[in-house]
Amino acid sequence: MVEEIQKFTKITFIIHFVIGIILTVLFFIPEITVPIYGMTYTDEIGAILMILGASGAGLTVSSLCGFLAKEWKEVKIVIIAELVWLATGLIAAIINFAVFNIGMGVVTLIIFIVLLVLFVLTFLQQEEKMKPLL
Repeated sequence: MVEEIQKFTKITFIIHFVIGIILTVLFFIPEITVPIYGMTYTDEIGAILMILGASGAGLTVSSLCGFLAKEWKEVKIVIIAELVWLATGLIAAIINFAVFNIGMGVVTLIIFIVLLVLFVLTFLQQEEKMKPLL
């Protein structure tokens, strides 16, 4: 296991942080976000999106902390949490794909897939299951 945090891991954290900030802000403004996804805004949907935004904010901050960390052991659990969140989020997005307009449905799937791949590669590299990419 590599003790220092690799460059690829830092890049993954930065990518997630940027995407996370954007999505967190959007989910905290559900009156704007819901129509983008092709749905009708209701107070119930707004409440759920704000809760989703709150959980996204936590994961976004964890990526910032991961970027600032110095050793793998400091962020390993963050990576595992991200993997669980992204895998289950991808499953939920696939199951509910028909609810979204096609454009945002595809964008959502792409975001989940790209981030999941980045975090899987990060985990495998840090655990020395594959050669470093950078």
